[in-house]
Amino acid sequence: MTFSLLTASTNAAINSSNGLFTWRPTIAQSPSTQTVAVVVSDNGTPIMSATQSFTTTVTQPAVPALNAGSITNGQFGFWIYGDTGPDYTILASTNLASWNPIFTINSPSLPYYWVDTNSAVYPDRYYRTLLGP
Repeated sequence: MTFSLLTASTNAAINSSNGLFTWRPTIAQSPSTQTVAVVVSDNGTPIMSATQSFTTTVTQPAVPALNAGSITNGQFGFWIYGDTGPDYTILASTNLASWNPIFTINSPSLPYYWVDTNSAVYPDRYYRTLLGP
């Protein structure tokens, strides 16, 4: 048996030998309903195949919250609250106009405590987080 995707969302994949379907939706794909069509074929004569379709619902993750900031051993840290699943990228700024990514964690267990090991270098630093991919 050989499995393939007839229709699927961007980044979706299927293992051709065992039919294991994998897909990690992007933030841009939420919220939405996506249709997937899987085809399975044999290697007989004549070749036989079947197609099965299903829908998936992608929910939009909660807006992350940063709170309970504290300084320990001269380093600033805070808790990140939100939904498990997306990546979290922490952005920093010294002027609230230019934001630079300084850390990304892939699909963390939340809440997650993050520490800025460079916080002593910046007397004034602001933080926010973005979800991805």
